[in-house]
Amino acid sequence: MKQRRFTAVNVSLIIALTMAIYLFGVNHGRTGEGLSVFKEAVAVETQSSVSPVKALSERDVYYPGSEDLAPDEMRVIACGTGMPNARPKQAAACWLVELGNGDKFLFDIGSGSSERISALKIPYDYLDKVFIGHLHSDHFGDLGDLWIGGVIGNRIKPLRVWGPSGDKPELGTKYAVGHMEKMFTWDSASRLGNVDIRGQKLEVHEFDYKAVNQEIYNENGVSIRTIPAIHALDGPVSYILEWNGLKFAFSSDTFPNKWWLEHTKGADIAIHECFITPGDLVEKQKWTPGAALNVGTQVHTSPAQFGKVMSEIKPRMAVIDEDIWPQPAVGKKLPPDASERVG
Repeated sequence: MKQRRFTAVNVSLIIALTMAIYLFGVNHGRTGEGLSVFKEAVAVETQSSVSPVKALSERDVYYPGSEDLAPDEMRVIACGTGMPNARPKQAAACWLVELGNGDKFLFDIGSGSSERISALKIPYDYLDKVFIGHLHSDHFGDLGDLWIGGVIGNRIKPLRVWGPSGDKPELGTKYAVGHMEKMFTWDSASRLGNVDIRGQKLEVHEFDYKAVNQEIYNENGVSIRTIPAIHALDGPVSYILEWNGLKFAFSSDTFPNKWWLEHTKGADIAIHECFITPGDLVEKQKWTPGAALNVGTQVHTSPAQFGKVMSEIKPRMAVIDEDIWPQPAVGKKLPPDASERVG
């Protein structure tokens, strides 16, 4: 009996205390007041040591020139990840690799990427090594701007370019760069006698596109090798850079292939293309289903294929290249004429 009375008294006290707290809160809420414990908690939460006018000591983004590169570090910057139709916020393929020994390498230099490169405010004398995966405009379309822009931007050493051969001389890197020089004949002539033209010289290093894991560059402790890629025509390649125990792999454009799976395993950072799905090509860009399947899954790597590739090579960091924003289309595309294919 005593136990029941004790329980009843406890319940009554709890109800009374709850009502008192409620009424206290309502009354003080109307007048803008509150419990001091709540005030203290809010005050502690809103206190901050971050100044509203001083620069932040820590950031989750990278700004050019704001972060030192340690002697044993590698920094990779995406200067472009898109298609030939570059956008204000996305240039075509271009990746800058910076090493702690001072070396810098550009892998591909697609349409619109020279603007990003210039915005980094890196002296052009440091940007004298370019490795081209293949000769589509979204992978080497801004080479001329880097070359001529470097002359005006005070580069006083030759621009060195590495790229693959083709199955015919006219489909190789040397032919393409040679004709680019001819295209700029008037531009080059206009510099003579007006500016220092030492940076106007081009050095082209063309190598066999069929070479497997062949070293094409070895300077200052940096080794760069080439492996074949599968994309559109014979000629495309992928690259592997190794330095100071770090391994960087760059596919450029390619269909998943045995060379990539074999030679890029365990890379610290692996950048591989990933194309728009065939369904989106049909729906948003009005491709025919046959062309969408061919280009989206045979000429390029589909999202599903990208995932499979990375699960096989297991890099420390997997990165998508060629992220695509579909462009609106008015009319349906015609199916390709297979008789027009080269090679």
